[in-house]
Amino acid sequence: MTTRTASIPTFGWVSLMLMLLLFAGCVHNPSGENRSGEQPAVTGMQAPPGGDFTLSSSGGPISLRDFRGKVVLLFFGYASCPDVCPTSLALSAKALESLGKEELSRVQPLFITLDPERDTTKQLAEFVSFFHPKFIGLSGSAEEVARVAGLYGVKYYQVELEGAPGGYAVNHSAAIYLIAPDGSLRFLFPHGTSPRIVARAIRYLLAASR
Repeated sequence: MTTRTASIPTFGWVSLMLMLLLFAGCVHNPSGENRSGEQPAVTGMQAPPGGDFTLSSSGGPISLRDFRGKVVLLFFGYASCPDVCPTSLALSAKALESLGKEELSRVQPLFITLDPERDTTKQLAEFVSFFHPKFIGLSGSAEEVARVAGLYGVKYYQVELEGAPGGYAVNHSAAIYLIAPDGSLRFLFPHGTSPRIVARAIRYLLAASR
């Protein structure tokens, strides 16, 4: 399904959006080297498939399918990200705050860490609640997180950074994903997208699901 609202990028634009956001990361990495010394692979610009997943929250396991009937606003990052993640979460919070009470009840924002080595579910809960009480922080094993990141086309890798906790930061692609009430990935917005546009896309998906 497409929308006639020109300012809202539709699912058909996802591959174009990926070109704009790949490695809009949290750290400047002139050498491009990760901790293993290997270059991160950046493959084709096809739209990511999306899909169901189960990860851990501070309240227990959570699956994407738990939110069928709701629009899911999904973001990947990590709690000690210095700028990109806080900015994206703040903009997402503004989009949520612009919704009416009934609309907001049909939306669930999720934040998945790309740094499960450092981010506990308790730390994530504290981090995301600072931006909006509806946000849920999710983590898992490195393998579980990598699987979910792969479903959504997220690219990330660790880079050495003096003074950072553990001696590294995480460079990652940055996007806001909107998942329709039927569980399908429908919108992908690059970092810095206006909250007004995100809110309009949420309303579009809510209306389309009635």
